[in-house]
Amino acid sequence: MHHLRRALDNLPPEGLEFKLHILRRLLDSAPEPLTVSQIREGGPNRTDASAWYAMKALERSGAVASVPTTAQCRVARYRLADSAEEVVREFVADRSRQELPPPLSPLPGSPQHQQVLTVLCARPDSWFTVNELTSKLIRLRKSARRPTLELYDAGYLLRRMSDGGRPGRAEYQYRLNPDAATHAHALLDARVRSTRWH
Repeated sequence: MHHLRRALDNLPPEGLEFKLHILRRLLDSAPEPLTVSQIREGGPNRTDASAWYAMKALERSGAVASVPTTAQCRVARYRLADSAEEVVREFVADRSRQELPPPLSPLPGSPQHQQVLTVLCARPDSWFTVNELTSKLIRLRKSARRPTLELYDAGYLLRRMSDGGRPGRAEYQYRLNPDAATHAHALLDARVRSTRWH
């Protein structure tokens, strides 16, 4: 089901809040199908057309399947696609912990920004805590906290709560924001890109 997770991860941020609501409603009702009006209950206020487009996008991703109408029920109904529940549940949980990134803004590339981006661009699907990033940059003998937070504030990174944080203390994980990948690579000069950090 890697293709399904990849398709869900590639859903555009526009309308994602509503799509997450749809997936939560279908998870809660599984295996019973729901009509669009049932799915919309308690979610963001959307038009019928927006709901239809969201359902079609989730169908194309392979997460949702439509149920054929019958003589007893002539209204379109939807359910999670076969074998999709575990992947959808994991995706919804990950996105629920993940914050929406700030809007992308210009950032003058400092050597510290470049070094953090070198690690994150090399593994764009991986999440790192600040301590893990700092360990990759041990040669600098500096914490990666400040450049990481600056990159996040500029929209270059995504952030989510870590499961491994100590009780009562929030710990974040960071990864490259796919929507900012082009800008991130532009901050990396050839010297930094060719450097391998271990």
